[in-house]
Amino acid sequence: MSGHRSPEQPRKGVTQQRAMPFSSGVHQSSAGRDDVIKGTDDDAIISKLSAVDLGYLDDPFVKYFVKRPSRRPPIINRGSYLRTVSLDALTEEFIKSTIEGPPESVSIDSRASITTTATTSSSSKTTSTSSTPTTISIKPSSPSSSSLPTTTISIKKQIVSLGCGSDTRYFKFKSKGLSAHKYFEIDFQESTAKKAAVIKKNNAFTDIIADPDLKLGQGGTELYSKDYCLLSGDLREFEDSIVPKLKTQGFDISLPTLFLSECVLIYIQPRDSDTIVNWVGNNMDASLFVVYEQINPTDAFGAMMLRNLKTRQIELPGIHAYPSLKSQEERFLSRGWLAAKAVSMNTLHNALPDDEMKRISNLEIFDEVEEWQLLADHYCVAWAYHARAHSQPEKEHQREQLISLLFNAIHFTDKKRQ
Repeated sequence: MSGHRSPEQPRKGVTQQRAMPFSSGVHQSSAGRDDVIKGTDDDAIISKLSAVDLGYLDDPFVKYFVKRPSRRPPIINRGSYLRTVSLDALTEEFIKSTIEGPPESVSIDSRASITTTATTSSSSKTTSTSSTPTTISIKPSSPSSSSLPTTTISIKKQIVSLGCGSDTRYFKFKSKGLSAHKYFEIDFQESTAKKAAVIKKNNAFTDIIADPDLKLGQGGTELYSKDYCLLSGDLREFEDSIVPKLKTQGFDISLPTLFLSECVLIYIQPRDSDTIVNWVGNNMDASLFVVYEQINPTDAFGAMMLRNLKTRQIELPGIHAYPSLKSQEERFLSRGWLAAKAVSMNTLHNALPDDEMKRISNLEIFDEVEEWQLLADHYCVAWAYHARAHSQPEKEHQREQLISLLFNAIHFTDKKRQ
Protein backbone atom coordinates (compact mmCIF):
# COMPACT_ATOMS: atom_id res chain seq x y z
CA MET A 1 0.00 0.00 0.00
CA SER A 2 1.33 3.43 -0.78
CA GLY A 3 0.39 6.79 0.59
CA HIS A 4 -2.04 7.43 3.45
CA ARG A 5 -5.77 7.27 3.93
CA SER A 6 -7.82 8.22 6.93
CA PRO A 7 -9.50 5.45 8.92
CA GLU A 8 -12.88 6.81 7.81
CA GLN A 9 -11.93 5.91 4.23
CA PRO A 10 -10.08 2.60 4.44
CA ARG A 11 -8.38 1.10 1.47
CA LYS A 12 -10.03 -1.88 -0.11
CA GLY A 13 -9.08 -4.93 1.93
CA VAL A 14 -8.24 -3.14 5.17
CA THR A 15 -11.27 -4.65 6.88
CA GLN A 16 -11.41 -7.97 5.08
CA GLN A 17 -11.38 -10.94 7.37
CA ARG A 18 -9.09 -13.70 6.28
CA ALA A 19 -7.45 -11.29 3.88
CA MET A 20 -7.01 -8.93 6.75
CA PRO A 21 -3.47 -8.53 7.81
CA PHE A 22 -4.67 -10.24 10.93
CA SER A 23 -7.65 -12.43 9.84
CA SER A 24 -13.39 -21.00 9.11
CA GLY A 25 -16.06 -23.55 9.70
CA VAL A 26 -19.80 -21.34 10.13
CA HIS A 27 -25.74 -18.97 9.54
CA GLN A 28 -28.51 -14.02 4.62
CA SER A 29 -29.73 -17.52 4.72
CA SER A 30 -27.54 -19.70 6.87
CA ALA A 31 -26.19 -21.42 3.77
CA GLY A 32 -25.53 -18.11 2.04
CA ARG A 33 -23.62 -16.72 4.98
CA ASP A 34 -21.64 -19.92 5.25
CA ASP A 35 -20.61 -19.61 1.61
CA VAL A 36 -19.35 -16.07 2.21
CA ILE A 37 -17.23 -17.21 5.13
CA LYS A 38 -15.82 -20.14 3.17
CA GLY A 39 -14.76 -17.75 0.42
CA THR A 40 -12.69 -15.63 2.78
CA ASP A 41 -10.13 -18.44 3.02
CA ASP A 42 -8.96 -17.67 -0.51
CA ASP A 43 -8.24 -14.07 0.48
CA ALA A 44 -6.35 -15.14 3.58
CA ILE A 45 -4.10 -17.65 1.86
CA ILE A 46 -3.28 -15.21 -0.95
CA SER A 47 -2.27 -12.65 1.67
CA LYS A 48 -0.15 -15.20 3.44
CA LEU A 49 1.60 -16.18 0.21
CA SER A 50 2.31 -12.50 -0.43
CA ALA A 51 4.06 -12.31 2.94
CA VAL A 52 5.97 -15.51 2.18
CA ASP A 53 7.11 -14.31 -1.24
CA LEU A 54 8.40 -11.05 0.21
CA GLY A 55 10.38 -12.82 2.92
CA TYR A 56 8.25 -12.06 5.96
CA LEU A 57 7.47 -15.74 6.49
CA ASP A 58 9.07 -19.06 5.64
CA ASP A 59 6.39 -21.50 4.54
CA PRO A 60 6.93 -23.63 1.42
CA PHE A 61 3.45 -25.16 1.62
CA VAL A 62 1.25 -22.08 1.17
CA LYS A 63 1.82 -21.83 -2.59
CA TYR A 64 -0.01 -25.08 -3.25
CA PHE A 65 -3.30 -23.50 -2.17
CA VAL A 66 -3.03 -20.37 -4.33
CA LYS A 67 -3.96 -20.36 -8.02
CA ARG A 68 -3.47 -16.64 -8.66
CA PRO A 69 -0.79 -15.04 -6.48
CA SER A 70 -1.12 -11.34 -5.79
CA ARG A 71 1.19 -9.00 -3.94
CA ARG A 72 -0.63 -7.39 -1.05
CA PRO A 73 0.00 -3.87 0.33
CA PRO A 74 2.59 -3.50 3.10
CA ILE A 75 0.01 -3.13 5.88
CA ILE A 76 -1.60 -6.42 4.85
CA ASN A 77 1.76 -8.17 4.62
CA ARG A 78 2.82 -7.02 8.05
CA GLY A 79 -0.46 -8.09 9.56
CA SER A 80 -0.29 -11.53 7.94
CA TYR A 81 3.23 -11.86 9.29
CA LEU A 82 2.40 -10.80 12.85
CA ARG A 83 -0.71 -12.94 13.08
CA THR A 84 1.19 -15.99 11.87
CA VAL A 85 4.31 -15.63 14.01
CA SER A 86 2.23 -14.91 17.13
CA LEU A 87 0.15 -18.07 16.80
CA ASP A 88 3.20 -20.04 15.67
CA ALA A 89 5.06 -19.01 18.81
CA LEU A 90 2.30 -20.22 21.11
CA THR A 91 1.93 -23.44 19.14
CA GLU A 92 5.65 -24.13 19.13
CA GLU A 93 6.02 -23.58 22.84
CA PHE A 94 3.07 -25.85 23.50
CA ILE A 95 4.67 -28.62 21.44
CA LYS A 96 8.03 -28.13 23.15
CA SER A 97 6.73 -27.71 26.68
CA THR A 98 7.82 -30.33 29.20
CA ILE A 99 7.39 -31.27 32.82
CA GLU A 100 10.31 -31.40 35.20
CA GLY A 101 10.69 -32.88 38.64
CA PRO A 102 12.50 -35.49 40.71
CA PRO A 103 12.33 -38.90 38.94
CA GLU A 104 10.21 -40.43 41.67
CA SER A 105 7.60 -37.67 41.29
CA VAL A 106 6.76 -38.45 37.66
CA SER A 107 3.25 -39.85 37.45
CA ILE A 108 1.94 -39.02 34.00
CA ASP A 109 1.39 -42.04 31.79
CA SER A 110 1.10 -40.18 28.48
CA ARG A 111 4.82 -39.49 28.23
CA ALA A 112 6.60 -39.54 24.88
CA SER A 113 10.21 -39.52 26.06
CA ILE A 114 12.18 -39.01 29.27
CA THR A 115 15.65 -37.59 29.84
CA THR A 116 17.46 -36.75 33.06
CA THR A 117 18.86 -33.24 33.45
CA ALA A 118 19.85 -30.84 36.19
CA THR A 119 17.82 -27.76 36.93
CA THR A 120 20.18 -24.82 36.65
CA SER A 121 18.07 -21.71 37.12
CA SER A 122 14.61 -20.46 37.84
CA SER A 123 12.04 -19.77 35.12
CA SER A 124 14.38 -19.64 32.16
CA LYS A 125 13.98 -20.48 28.51
CA THR A 126 16.86 -22.50 27.11
CA THR A 127 17.85 -21.71 23.55
CA SER A 128 19.16 -24.38 21.24
CA THR A 129 20.32 -24.62 17.66
CA SER A 130 19.60 -28.34 17.42
CA SER A 131 16.35 -29.92 16.33
CA THR A 132 15.69 -31.03 19.90
CA PRO A 133 12.71 -29.15 21.36
CA THR A 134 13.64 -26.41 23.79
CA THR A 135 13.03 -27.12 27.46
CA ILE A 136 11.34 -24.41 29.47
CA SER A 137 12.19 -24.79 33.14
CA ILE A 138 9.94 -23.61 35.93
CA LYS A 139 11.19 -22.30 39.24
CA PRO A 140 12.28 -25.09 41.63
CA SER A 141 10.00 -25.59 44.61
CA SER A 142 12.93 -24.98 47.00
CA PRO A 143 16.46 -23.59 46.67
CA SER A 144 18.04 -26.92 47.57
CA SER A 145 16.23 -28.73 44.76
CA SER A 146 18.21 -26.85 42.12
CA SER A 147 21.20 -29.16 42.56
CA LEU A 148 19.22 -32.39 42.40
CA PRO A 149 18.76 -34.41 39.19
CA THR A 150 15.38 -33.94 37.61
CA THR A 151 13.39 -35.85 35.07
CA THR A 152 12.36 -33.98 31.95
CA ILE A 153 9.24 -35.52 30.45
CA SER A 154 8.02 -34.81 26.95
CA ILE A 155 4.30 -35.49 27.15
CA LYS A 156 2.17 -36.62 24.25
CA LYS A 157 0.00 -33.72 23.14
CA GLN A 158 -2.81 -33.00 20.72
CA ILE A 159 -3.70 -29.96 18.65
CA VAL A 160 -7.18 -29.16 17.37
CA SER A 161 -7.44 -26.43 14.73
CA LEU A 162 -11.00 -25.10 14.59
CA GLY A 163 -12.00 -23.79 11.16
CA CYS A 164 -8.60 -24.61 9.71
CA GLY A 165 -9.16 -23.43 6.14
CA SER A 166 -5.94 -23.71 4.13
CA ASP A 167 -3.73 -23.42 7.19
CA THR A 168 -0.36 -25.18 6.80
CA ARG A 169 0.87 -25.10 10.40
CA TYR A 170 0.98 -28.90 10.82
CA PHE A 171 3.14 -29.34 7.73
CA LYS A 172 5.41 -26.42 8.50
CA PHE A 173 6.14 -27.59 12.03
CA LYS A 174 6.55 -31.26 11.21
CA SER A 175 8.96 -30.44 8.38
CA LYS A 176 11.13 -28.81 11.06
CA GLY A 177 10.95 -31.78 13.42
CA LEU A 178 8.17 -30.46 15.65
CA SER A 179 4.96 -32.43 15.87
CA ALA A 180 2.18 -33.33 18.26
CA HIS A 181 0.99 -36.86 18.94
CA LYS A 182 -2.19 -36.01 17.02
CA TYR A 183 -3.08 -32.95 14.96
CA PHE A 184 -6.77 -32.50 14.07
CA GLU A 185 -8.15 -29.93 11.62
CA ILE A 186 -11.85 -29.16 11.29
CA ASP A 187 -13.78 -27.10 8.76
CA PHE A 188 -16.81 -27.08 6.49
CA GLN A 189 -17.08 -30.06 4.18
CA GLU A 190 -16.52 -27.97 1.06
CA SER A 191 -13.35 -26.50 2.52
CA THR A 192 -11.93 -29.82 3.70
CA ALA A 193 -12.67 -31.43 0.33
CA LYS A 194 -10.51 -28.83 -1.42
CA LYS A 195 -7.75 -29.15 1.13
CA ALA A 196 -7.78 -32.95 1.09
CA ALA A 197 -7.44 -32.96 -2.70
CA VAL A 198 -4.42 -30.63 -2.61
CA ILE A 199 -2.73 -32.65 0.10
CA LYS A 200 -3.36 -36.04 -1.46
CA LYS A 201 -2.00 -35.13 -4.90
CA ASN A 202 1.20 -33.36 -3.79
CA ASN A 203 4.22 -35.21 -2.47
CA ALA A 204 5.24 -32.09 -0.56
CA PHE A 205 2.40 -32.90 1.85
CA THR A 206 2.25 -36.69 1.75
CA ASP A 207 6.01 -36.94 2.35
CA ILE A 208 5.57 -34.91 5.54
CA ILE A 209 2.62 -36.99 6.72
CA ALA A 210 4.78 -40.05 5.98
CA ASP A 211 2.03 -42.59 6.57
CA PRO A 212 1.55 -45.37 4.00
CA ASP A 213 -1.94 -45.84 5.41
CA LEU A 214 -2.99 -42.23 4.70
CA LYS A 215 -6.50 -42.41 3.30
CA LEU A 216 -9.44 -40.31 2.21
CA GLY A 217 -12.84 -40.65 3.83
CA GLN A 218 -16.37 -39.29 3.66
CA GLY A 219 -16.38 -39.00 -0.11
CA GLY A 220 -12.99 -37.32 -0.27
CA THR A 221 -13.80 -34.65 2.31
CA GLU A 222 -11.64 -36.07 5.11
CA LEU A 223 -8.11 -37.40 5.58
CA TYR A 224 -6.88 -39.87 8.18
CA SER A 225 -3.33 -40.71 9.16
CA LYS A 226 -1.47 -41.75 12.28
CA ASP A 227 -0.81 -38.18 13.45
CA TYR A 228 -2.89 -35.93 11.18
CA CYS A 229 -6.64 -35.89 10.63
CA LEU A 230 -8.64 -33.49 8.47
CA LEU A 231 -12.30 -33.67 9.48
CA SER A 232 -15.40 -32.05 8.01
CA GLY A 233 -18.09 -30.58 10.22
CA ASP A 234 -20.00 -27.57 11.48
CA LEU A 235 -18.64 -26.01 14.65
CA ARG A 236 -22.19 -25.06 15.67
CA GLU A 237 -22.68 -28.80 16.19
CA PHE A 238 -19.46 -29.28 18.13
CA GLU A 239 -20.63 -31.48 20.98
CA ASP A 240 -23.07 -33.63 18.98
CA SER A 241 -21.11 -33.99 15.75
CA ILE A 242 -17.48 -32.86 15.98
CA VAL A 243 -16.55 -34.50 19.28
CA PRO A 244 -17.72 -37.99 18.21
CA LYS A 245 -15.69 -37.63 14.99
CA LEU A 246 -12.62 -36.62 16.93
CA LYS A 247 -12.93 -39.56 19.29
CA THR A 248 -13.36 -41.97 16.39
CA GLN A 249 -9.96 -40.82 15.11
CA GLY A 250 -8.15 -41.30 18.40
CA PHE A 251 -8.78 -38.01 20.18
CA ASP A 252 -7.86 -38.49 23.85
CA ILE A 253 -9.36 -36.22 26.52
CA SER A 254 -6.55 -37.18 28.93
CA LEU A 255 -3.81 -35.62 26.79
CA PRO A 256 -2.83 -31.94 27.01
CA THR A 257 -4.51 -30.34 24.02
CA LEU A 258 -4.13 -27.01 22.25
CA PHE A 259 -7.31 -25.63 20.66
CA LEU A 260 -6.64 -23.02 17.97
CA SER A 261 -9.31 -20.57 16.83
CA GLU A 262 -7.85 -18.24 14.20
CA CYS A 263 -10.61 -15.74 13.50
CA VAL A 264 -13.23 -18.49 13.78
CA LEU A 265 -15.31 -18.35 16.97
CA ILE A 266 -16.23 -14.77 16.18
CA TYR A 267 -18.12 -15.97 13.09
CA ILE A 268 -20.59 -18.07 15.08
CA GLN A 269 -23.19 -17.11 17.67
CA PRO A 270 -21.81 -16.67 21.20
CA ARG A 271 -23.99 -19.51 22.48
CA ASP A 272 -22.25 -21.85 20.02
CA SER A 273 -18.72 -20.63 20.73
CA ASP A 274 -19.45 -20.77 24.46
CA THR A 275 -20.53 -24.38 24.03
CA ILE A 276 -17.08 -25.20 22.66
CA VAL A 277 -15.23 -23.41 25.46
CA ASN A 278 -17.46 -25.03 28.08
CA TRP A 279 -16.99 -28.50 26.65
CA VAL A 280 -13.22 -28.13 26.56
CA GLY A 281 -13.05 -26.84 30.13
CA ASN A 282 -15.40 -29.50 31.49
CA ASN A 283 -14.04 -32.53 29.64
CA MET A 284 -10.33 -32.12 28.91
CA ASP A 285 -7.79 -33.05 31.58
CA ALA A 286 -5.52 -30.23 30.41
CA SER A 287 -6.08 -27.68 27.68
CA LEU A 288 -4.65 -24.51 26.21
CA PHE A 289 -7.04 -22.40 24.14
CA VAL A 290 -5.69 -19.75 21.75
CA VAL A 291 -8.02 -17.26 20.07
CA TYR A 292 -7.23 -14.68 17.42
CA GLU A 293 -10.03 -12.26 16.48
CA GLN A 294 -11.35 -8.71 16.22
CA ILE A 295 -12.14 -6.45 19.16
CA ASN A 296 -13.26 -2.85 19.89
CA PRO A 297 -16.34 -2.72 17.61
CA THR A 298 -17.89 0.40 19.11
CA ASP A 299 -15.26 3.08 18.52
CA ALA A 300 -15.12 4.98 15.23
CA PHE A 301 -12.71 2.63 13.50
CA GLY A 302 -14.45 -0.48 14.83
CA ALA A 303 -17.87 0.72 13.65
CA MET A 304 -16.42 1.49 10.22
CA MET A 305 -14.82 -1.96 10.14
CA LEU A 306 -18.19 -3.63 10.75
CA ARG A 307 -19.92 -1.48 8.12
CA ASN A 308 -17.34 -2.40 5.53
CA LEU A 309 -17.66 -6.07 6.37
CA LYS A 310 -21.42 -5.84 6.01
CA THR A 311 -21.01 -4.59 2.43
CA ARG A 312 -19.30 -7.93 1.76
CA GLN A 313 -22.17 -9.74 3.51
CA ILE A 314 -19.85 -10.70 6.36
CA GLU A 315 -21.10 -10.51 9.92
CA LEU A 316 -19.29 -11.12 13.18
CA PRO A 317 -21.92 -12.48 15.59
CA GLY A 318 -19.40 -12.90 18.38
CA ILE A 319 -17.73 -9.50 18.44
CA HIS A 320 -20.21 -7.79 20.78
CA ALA A 321 -20.13 -10.67 23.26
CA TYR A 322 -16.34 -10.35 23.68
CA PRO A 323 -15.51 -6.84 22.46
CA SER A 324 -12.46 -6.03 24.61
CA LEU A 325 -9.26 -7.53 25.93
CA LYS A 326 -10.83 -7.89 29.38
CA SER A 327 -13.92 -9.63 28.04
CA GLN A 328 -11.74 -11.98 26.00
CA GLU A 329 -10.09 -13.03 29.24
CA GLU A 330 -13.42 -13.26 31.06
CA ARG A 331 -14.69 -15.64 28.37
CA PHE A 332 -12.46 -18.20 30.08
CA LEU A 333 -12.04 -16.96 33.64
CA SER A 334 -15.80 -16.76 34.21
CA ARG A 335 -15.97 -20.45 33.35
CA GLY A 336 -13.36 -21.49 35.85
CA TRP A 337 -10.26 -21.60 33.67
CA LEU A 338 -7.09 -21.21 35.69
CA ALA A 339 -5.52 -18.30 33.80
CA ALA A 340 -6.20 -16.14 30.77
CA LYS A 341 -4.48 -13.29 28.96
CA ALA A 342 -5.42 -11.17 25.95
CA VAL A 343 -3.16 -8.69 24.17
CA SER A 344 -3.65 -6.46 21.16
CA MET A 345 -1.66 -6.94 18.00
CA ASN A 346 -0.07 -3.57 18.73
CA THR A 347 1.35 -5.01 21.94
CA LEU A 348 2.69 -8.06 20.13
CA HIS A 349 4.16 -5.88 17.40
CA ASN A 350 5.93 -3.70 19.95
CA ALA A 351 7.29 -6.83 21.62
CA LEU A 352 9.14 -8.01 18.53
CA PRO A 353 12.90 -8.25 19.11
CA ASP A 354 14.90 -5.36 17.68
CA ASP A 355 16.71 -7.52 15.13
CA GLU A 356 13.44 -8.98 13.87
CA MET A 357 11.83 -5.56 13.60
CA LYS A 358 14.82 -4.39 11.59
CA ARG A 359 14.59 -7.43 9.32
CA ILE A 360 10.95 -6.99 8.39
CA SER A 361 11.36 -3.22 8.05
CA ASN A 362 13.94 -3.82 5.33
CA LEU A 363 11.58 -5.96 3.24
CA GLU A 364 9.48 -3.11 1.83
CA ILE A 365 8.58 0.51 2.47
CA PHE A 366 6.10 0.78 5.33
CA ASP A 367 4.77 4.27 5.96
CA GLU A 368 1.20 3.62 7.12
CA VAL A 369 2.16 3.73 10.79
CA GLU A 370 -0.93 5.50 12.11
CA GLU A 371 -3.29 3.33 10.09
CA TRP A 372 -1.42 0.24 11.24
CA GLN A 373 -1.77 1.23 14.89
CA LEU A 374 -5.50 1.75 14.48
CA LEU A 375 -5.94 -1.56 12.72
CA ALA A 376 -3.71 -3.54 15.08
CA ASP A 377 -5.61 -2.16 18.06
CA HIS A 378 -8.75 -3.88 16.74
CA TYR A 379 -7.29 -7.39 16.70
CA CYS A 380 -6.02 -9.48 19.56
CA VAL A 381 -4.59 -12.82 20.57
CA ALA A 382 -6.01 -14.37 23.72
CA TRP A 383 -4.90 -17.54 25.45
CA ALA A 384 -6.14 -19.45 28.46
CA TYR A 385 -5.31 -22.72 30.14
CA HIS A 386 -7.14 -25.12 32.39
CA ALA A 387 -6.61 -28.46 34.09
CA ARG A 388 -9.70 -30.29 35.21
CA ALA A 389 -9.90 -31.09 38.92
CA HIS A 390 -10.21 -34.72 39.98
CA SER A 391 -12.19 -36.16 42.85
CA GLN A 392 -9.39 -38.63 43.61
CA PRO A 393 -6.64 -37.02 45.76
CA GLU A 394 -4.01 -39.31 44.23
CA LYS A 395 -4.56 -37.62 40.86
CA GLU A 396 -3.91 -34.12 42.16
CA HIS A 397 -0.15 -34.40 41.67
CA GLN A 398 -0.71 -35.37 38.05
CA ARG A 399 -2.95 -32.32 37.67
CA GLU A 400 -0.23 -30.10 39.12
CA GLN A 401 2.22 -31.51 36.59
CA LEU A 402 -0.17 -30.75 33.75
CA ILE A 403 -0.65 -27.20 35.03
CA SER A 404 3.14 -26.82 35.00
CA LEU A 405 3.25 -27.97 31.40
CA LEU A 406 0.54 -25.50 30.37
CA PHE A 407 2.27 -22.73 32.29
CA ASN A 408 5.51 -23.53 30.47
CA ALA A 409 3.73 -23.32 27.14
CA ILE A 410 2.78 -19.67 27.65
CA HIS A 411 5.37 -18.42 30.16
CA PHE A 412 7.76 -17.41 27.36
CA THR A 413 5.40 -14.53 26.55
CA ASP A 414 6.35 -12.85 29.82
CA LYS A 415 9.91 -12.55 28.59
CA LYS A 416 9.16 -10.61 25.42
CA ARG A 417 10.44 -7.07 25.22
CA GLN A 418 7.91 -4.63 26.57
